[in-house]
Amino acid sequence: MTSKDSDLRDLEKNQPIGNADSNSNGIQNLTSRYSNHDSKELNETVHLIDEEIEFPEGGWEAYKVVAGGFFTLMITFGLMNTIGAIQAYLTNHQLKNESSSTIGWTFSIHYLVAYAFCLIAGPLFDWKGGRLCAIIGSILLVAGLFITANCDEVYQILLAYGFIVGSGTCLLYTSGLGAVSHYFKRKRATALGISSLGGSVGGVVWPLMLRQLYPKIGYVWSMRVLALCCGICASLACLSVKSRLKKQKEDVIIEKNPIKFMNSSLALRDLFKEKRFLYLTFSIFFCEFSLLMVMTYITSYTIHQGYSESQGFLVLIILNAIGLLGRVIPKYLGDVYGSFNIMIATVGSCAIFILAIWLPFGHNLSVLYAFAGLYGFSSSSTLSLTPVTCGQISRTEDFGKRYGTVYFISSFGNLLALPIGGALIKDGPNGFQNFIILAGVTEVVSVVFFILARYECVGMKWAKI
Repeated sequence: MTSKDSDLRDLEKNQPIGNADSNSNGIQNLTSRYSNHDSKELNETVHLIDEEIEFPEGGWEAYKVVAGGFFTLMITFGLMNTIGAIQAYLTNHQLKNESSSTIGWTFSIHYLVAYAFCLIAGPLFDWKGGRLCAIIGSILLVAGLFITANCDEVYQILLAYGFIVGSGTCLLYTSGLGAVSHYFKRKRATALGISSLGGSVGGVVWPLMLRQLYPKIGYVWSMRVLALCCGICASLACLSVKSRLKKQKEDVIIEKNPIKFMNSSLALRDLFKEKRFLYLTFSIFFCEFSLLMVMTYITSYTIHQGYSESQGFLVLIILNAIGLLGRVIPKYLGDVYGSFNIMIATVGSCAIFILAIWLPFGHNLSVLYAFAGLYGFSSSSTLSLTPVTCGQISRTEDFGKRYGTVYFISSFGNLLALPIGGALIKDGPNGFQNFIILAGVTEVVSVVFFILARYECVGMKWAKI
């Protein structure tokens, strides 16, 4: 039996698979990884890997955690899906004298912190569990929103929304997604799909609420109402989120050296030892790069085409509303046909919709509405399947660390996405055309890396992966 046949057998059992090279290489890598531990610790570690961990796969506690994940993602990913509405308003009002590139940097910092802070959030989740992460994240996010309401300068928004809300966002979504993975294995894709519905619900509710509140009570009180609503959802999340598998305190090493700290907090070595993990990281990097540009600037694009601010918000709302279906249906299909297979199909669909519909026909409002619905379905699928694909090639107790690594790397793409997009938009009459082309091309690159990651697992044969 070849190594990839063995990998295929493990995947069909929904087990994290070993190194794609050979079983002996996997044992050598494991021995090398724990070479600094004594023989007793090494034996305990090998026993932990070989031991079958039981998952509830249901029950009151498990479903309560799924509900908690829903509320964490309604706040975090919901706000991320709402940035287009906030950015468009600030561009035309408080920050109207600032360039699109400068405003882009402001919100890029938010995404950088939201993902790069996984350097701390991932290991903290693995050690202390989801509830502590959720409580700290809730305090930071809600406080940051209240502060943002009173900001009218770029540096103020950068500090409040970029750093404070960003760090709270990271802690909250890490706790929500990670805790669900501790209760489900066979039904993990479906459970995460239900939780990730919160991102699309938030992406509909928050822009719709701001659309109604902006003209009635103004920006300041609109943001305060948003903060209050997020606070209520955060309280429910803190009561519901609870993880099962924790690392022991003596297994957690806090390094004072920054480089050693990064090595201990992130699965950086896995990027070089496992090609499938490296390719998966790159695929999510480019997918997030494209998605962030589209989600942030599609409202501004609609307004640029001569339509009203309200119609621009409506395009974003449609995108997020149809995303509700994209959070659930592909997750179910992922359980049936394999998450990697469905991920390749949905990311490929995103590329087609951008290059074949938005690029040539985006000036038409009806086409924009149609594109928003199609793209919203596919893009939501990629967001909801990302933790599943990562978990599929990771040990459960290392999920937080490896998932944090993926988004730590992706955060640097997010840092560049909005400034680059803003610069292209302002670069002459064809600015938005060039912007759309870049968004489509990066989706194509993402598909290529997803295919390579799948190849490293099972080769070219058809398999449920």
